Amino acid sequence: MQKIFLLVFILIPFFGFCQKIKTNATNPDGLREKKFDLRVSKIAPAEIKLPFSSIEIIDNRFDTSKLGFVPAFQFIADKKRVGRKVTFNEGVAKSLENYYNEFYQHSFEKNNIKLLIVLRKFWLSGIDDKKNKAMDISKNPKSRSFLYCKWEYYLNKGNLYMPFQRIDTVVNGVLFKNEKNEMDDYKTENEILKLILNGLIEVYDFKNAVDRIDRLTVKTFEQIKLYNASLFDIPVLKDSLFKKGVFKNFIEFKNNSPSIINFKEKKIRVASNKYEHYIEDDKGNRIVNYWGYFTGDELRIGKYENDKLHRKNNTFEFFLKHKYQMENINISGVNSYADREVWIPYQIDMETGNIY
Repeated sequence: MQKIFLLVFILIPFFGFCQKIKTNATNPDGLREKKFDLRVSKIAPAEIKLPFSSIEIIDNRFDTSKLGFVPAFQFIADKKRVGRKVTFNEGVAKSLENYYNEFYQHSFEKNNIKLLIVLRKFWLSGIDDKKNKAMDISKNPKSRSFLYCKWEYYLNKGNLYMPFQRIDTVVNGVLFKNEKNEMDDYKTENEILKLILNGLIEVYDFKNAVDRIDRLTVKTFEQIKLYNASLFDIPVLKDSLFKKGVFKNFIEFKNNSPSIINFKEKKIRVASNKYEHYIEDDKGNRIVNYWGYFTGDELRIGKYENDKLHRKNNTFEFFLKHKYQMENINISGVNSYADREVWIPYQIDMETGNIY
């Protein structure tokens, strides 16, 4: 089931303070963290009724370490890889579980039924799922923010689990400034996230399903675990080594099965102390239109300028450079513009091969 929740606020602004990476400069995992705090400031009104006693969350995403990236591209110089990882104080699953159970404490029924939510996708991105291409900062400096949600809901009674709902949703919104406006009416990033989380519970008619729970399809927890584990049954994730060669498309990469084995990686100088990589076949012909390649030492994503790929949990991340036009104002008030090179972090959706 595909639902699109439209909001008038952005979840995460794509502007932030410059943060340098202290570890491997090509690896987004070295970015500093931007922590979200989901502490409950008020309790849901008792008028909201939920026909179960509590909510449990299982994080079954390819990367369970964060919610996404916040690219930060202001006040930067060339060649700076900037941004932050969006995380929660107690991890994604535990933070969501604690928030829901505290917020809805007066809404639950005292019964032997629980709600289980399995997160298969819960990711913040600056990429519109309908376009799925790397963000061009120079043309879109006020990019929207999109929250990808692929959740599975189960009603749990005793040792049995009844599938209730599966959603594949993209939450999107317009630019949101985390500042007071003239009307003195504004919401913080945490408040926006909480509104989204509440909507992902309150929009569904659980009571109708609970009333006929004994007639619903039944699964065991072991069946759910096996189904969840099948998501990671991907050769490139399971194999101990990458196979050397050129992957012409994502399917070849996913299967760790390059179709071009004999190739050479070369560099071309494009500026002072600046080089770009390219590859040739064994006859010296330049190879184009490929997804990525593994040299035996480095894994690169050819679709996006041959930047290095780094594994994170059960997926891969990389930086992609963008040009950003920075405005300079001199003492006379005359504006001038200068191109700046920024590096924005992305992650690969291992189900689709798209980036976000």
